[in-house]
Amino acid sequence: MDRLEASFVVMGFSCSVTQVLMARELMNVFAGNELVLGAFFVSWLLGIALGSRMLGRLTDRLTQRLEWFAATLTVIAVVVPLQILFVRSLSGWITPLKGEVAGLPSTFISTFLVLLPFCALYGLQFALGCSLHIGGEAPATRISRVYILEALGAVAGGLAFTYILVHRLRVLQIGVFLGLINLVMVLALLVQRRDPTPHPISRRALTIVVVLLIVGAGAATLIGGLSDLERASAGWQWEGLGLIHSENTVHGNIAVTIALDQRDFWVNGLPVFTVPHPDTVYVEETIHIPMLLHPAPVDVLVIGGGVGGALEELLKHPVSSVTYVELDPKMIELTRRFAPEASRILDDPRMVTRYMDGRLFVKRAASEYDMVVVSLPPPSTLQLNRFYTVEFFREIRELLRPDGLLSLTLSSSPSAIIEEMADRNRCVYEALARSFPSVLAVAGEYNIFVASQQVDQAAVPYIDVLYSRSVQRELDLGLLTEEYLAYKFSPLRMEAGLDYLGEGRSEANSDLRPVAVFHDLALWNAMYGHLTRAFLGLLSDLELRLLSLPLVGLIFYALTIRERLRGSRRPVYAALITTGLGGMVFSVVNIYAFQALCGYLYQELGVISAAYMLGSALGAGLMSGYTSKKGGGRHILYRTELAVAAFSVLLPVVLGYLFRLGGGGSSFLLSRFALPFLNCAAGFLVSLEFPLASDVVVEGDLSVGSTAGALYASDLSGACVGALLSSIWLIPLHGVLGACLVVAALNLSSLMVLYVSKGN
Repeated sequence: MDRLEASFVVMGFSCSVTQVLMARELMNVFAGNELVLGAFFVSWLLGIALGSRMLGRLTDRLTQRLEWFAATLTVIAVVVPLQILFVRSLSGWITPLKGEVAGLPSTFISTFLVLLPFCALYGLQFALGCSLHIGGEAPATRISRVYILEALGAVAGGLAFTYILVHRLRVLQIGVFLGLINLVMVLALLVQRRDPTPHPISRRALTIVVVLLIVGAGAATLIGGLSDLERASAGWQWEGLGLIHSENTVHGNIAVTIALDQRDFWVNGLPVFTVPHPDTVYVEETIHIPMLLHPAPVDVLVIGGGVGGALEELLKHPVSSVTYVELDPKMIELTRRFAPEASRILDDPRMVTRYMDGRLFVKRAASEYDMVVVSLPPPSTLQLNRFYTVEFFREIRELLRPDGLLSLTLSSSPSAIIEEMADRNRCVYEALARSFPSVLAVAGEYNIFVASQQVDQAAVPYIDVLYSRSVQRELDLGLLTEEYLAYKFSPLRMEAGLDYLGEGRSEANSDLRPVAVFHDLALWNAMYGHLTRAFLGLLSDLELRLLSLPLVGLIFYALTIRERLRGSRRPVYAALITTGLGGMVFSVVNIYAFQALCGYLYQELGVISAAYMLGSALGAGLMSGYTSKKGGGRHILYRTELAVAAFSVLLPVVLGYLFRLGGGGSSFLLSRFALPFLNCAAGFLVSLEFPLASDVVVEGDLSVGSTAGALYASDLSGACVGALLSSIWLIPLHGVLGACLVVAALNLSSLMVLYVSKGN
């Protein structure tokens, strides 16, 4: 591998690490949920596609391509740290109040503008790299080689970030580290003097600039200026709130703010808990009502959110053990550091703290419990949705003793409840009802759901039972007096808490069809983004079979103009778009399936993403060698489109089998190996098309840069659409099977258009 080829690996490495960095920073600013991630990936892919397509047209006209390529590496080295600083300054502009959720238009526009400089330059880099990569190879082979090396760099970047960088460096340090890698690569390219030009002064000037940047970055690091800037820029997001600590962990950003004696803990820009004065009403109701419904709770499992007062209230009951499952150990470490009075509860001899994903703990748990308390945010993301599904509730049921209870909480309204909130709560209630014989819903500003295997729950005299048990257990309660319990469980309130749950659609939320995610996103937009409420309502009513009409119309139109399509590039670009869309859908499906079956194992999720990129490199490498020897051809492209459609049908079948196994014991190990393999296979199949499309489309050396940019833009445009649709519509509303069938239909349609456009 020569220095130019090494620079393509550096391209992919920088892109992969920068993508993760910027996603985490933007999630922190916009209080991230699935729509924020959707906005990020759409903006990221669209920005690269625009840079590759629009700026790529200029590459074939440039005479000093090596200098231009080196210049883009240099600019990117500076852009990444600047973008991190710019993102941190966005908070006050977009959301005047910290913790307030930004509207969808603001999220998309801001995200796109922030990411555009890097993404456009990266797209230009790809086109420039393809025009530079010379050496007697066919143009299509050169384009494929850049694609392969970039993918290998992305694999290395994903693994390096997951296992090394995020553990050892802070965000700005990682940004500067990437910049130094780029700058060193620039020096290596310029010293090599490949592609000599008649204007060496430009090379000398660029070399001087690069050396000065390296020296400046090194000096800033040595004198501590970089650390000072890290702390100062972190404070920009929390101006006026008294930030005392901000730290990025492998799971997200944790911030601690202080006002008088009150400390607030935030994760990714959203409040998690407050000490030493938590929300007393919320904590007492959500803990004591479920605990008092059990006649004698001894062993209790709490999943998430316990340090903010919940554990303290729970230990007021005569329990023998409380197992508290927290995903991020850094949260407890920071609580002990900044709120020692709240963390002392963890030293209670009855407490057992486990640092792992809650669902993974449930799959592996050998003990039985009298009570399981799920204290997590609502199912606003595919990752959180795993704790609100039929499958999870049935896993909990297996952990409970015969008289055991499961409790969880969702926001609601004591009087009128809007349609989107009703839909979300209803599908979770239905999932509980399909898993437990009895489900009680307690009305209020939030619904407390208590599920039981005892079928006579409806006949319980709640007021008398709860109050007598509170007296018997000698609980020191500030809120749950006998009068308050009479108000809380009055017939009118109980009726209000149950009636809407039995109305309208009642599809159960499940692992393979996470409808609660869509309804929660619709709820968010109903409150904060009214412009999209009607659109999401339209999506919820749209049946997949209606998509067959435009697809059939497209094929019919292609048949009527087949003579004009003969030899045209458009069907090839269309095939890349549908395959790029499919690749993104496959990747989202596999990542979500891995989370549901194996738990939120952060490092393994990095491996899953890296597996897709590895498959991409292998597929492109294999097909690149084939086209260089045999010239490729459209008939191979047809078979590849058919193979992608076949994989779309096979994937949900395999996933359905893995889900039926349940994910415990040997099936857990099978899932951990099978899902990365499936993602690698998806990347392999999808990437087969890029060399083939290059072989069909490229016409001589003169158009290699602009054509490579157009091909890359087509691939990324499809991925852009796939990222948005799969995460907020296809998978949530139509499940894994529906999403994969859409991919199959799209690829079969593009195959038909390709076929009718074939030349004589």
